[in-house]
Amino acid sequence: MQGFDEGALRAFGQWVVRFQHGQDITRAESQAAYRQIFRGEQPELHQGALIAAHVCKGATPDELAGLADAHHEEWQRWFPAVVEAPVPHLGLCGVGMDALKTPNVTSAAAVIAAACGLYVHKVGAPALTGISGSHDAFAAWGVDPNVSPAASVSATRECRLGFTSVVGAALHGSGLLRVLGQIRIGTCLHIAGPADRHTGERHKIVGAPRPELARTEVELMARIGYERAMSMAGGAEGRAGYMDELSNAGPTHVAELHPDGRIEEYVVTPADAGLETVDFAAIAARPTREENARVAARALAGRGEEPLQDLFALNAAACLRLMGQAPTLRDGVEMARAAVRDGRALAQLEALIRTQNPDPAAGLAQLHALL
Repeated sequence: MQGFDEGALRAFGQWVVRFQHGQDITRAESQAAYRQIFRGEQPELHQGALIAAHVCKGATPDELAGLADAHHEEWQRWFPAVVEAPVPHLGLCGVGMDALKTPNVTSAAAVIAAACGLYVHKVGAPALTGISGSHDAFAAWGVDPNVSPAASVSATRECRLGFTSVVGAALHGSGLLRVLGQIRIGTCLHIAGPADRHTGERHKIVGAPRPELARTEVELMARIGYERAMSMAGGAEGRAGYMDELSNAGPTHVAELHPDGRIEEYVVTPADAGLETVDFAAIAARPTREENARVAARALAGRGEEPLQDLFALNAAACLRLMGQAPTLRDGVEMARAAVRDGRALAQLEALIRTQNPDPAAGLAQLHALL
């Protein structure tokens, strides 16, 4: 084939065939295969065939680790910056692919957690499998997703919160953006990518679209160097499917990595955090990106609907507990509620806009128009 080495085509094709026959490959082979995908060293038909065959076979922990290795290589080619905060910072990332869609929960939780004193760096994308993603929310709130890598990690150091968009200007031209921009289905990349240590973090919370994937996500994070990590799939009473965050509409399955390497799985109910169980309709995603950004911003300002405020507080509480700032989820919820009630959450978002927008006045006006 013109432009491609015949030997490389055949070797790559053998990985596809092995997946088709239910055979596993090694971590090194998985890294090599996805490196070729991210660098465009295989024709797109080959790339899609391997990605699809991998999903159908099901990825082993080693294969996911190899994919994460390749993802990190490509990420660092375009985004070499790391957060240098006074204390370890928390990474937050959703995965999408969930059946129950909500209004940008991890984005709002990141704001509240930072308002409570954590250093947080949020990495996100536009909606790929749902209505709105973190990129959509932060951009609508007046945060510039196209600042340099140095500027976004500097924001975390300077105001305790930074945001990086995987479709921001810094990653234009990257293989990650090219591949993600063409996919509207869940893949192994959607599991391994969010687990990346994007800005050097050793502590992270990543959602899971189904309960069985929460442990998979945390096992992966243990393999690639995390000290503490959490993944969860939240349910809703009377509804099929899950959301990739803690739920106040039903029980949540959680997998948690402890510093000693132990992985614990447990179920959290809204009552465990001192919350009432709500109907999912009260926290469901709104029909448009703009409306999702508006209801989330109003909740951060203490002007939103109580079920949404509680959902955001619950997920901020998980951040606080993972980082040792709250002994229980119940305590974390109260800390998060206080940050919203006394205005610290809104002030935190305003601080991010001032830090991560070349035109802060325009960004603040954009936020305030939503309120």
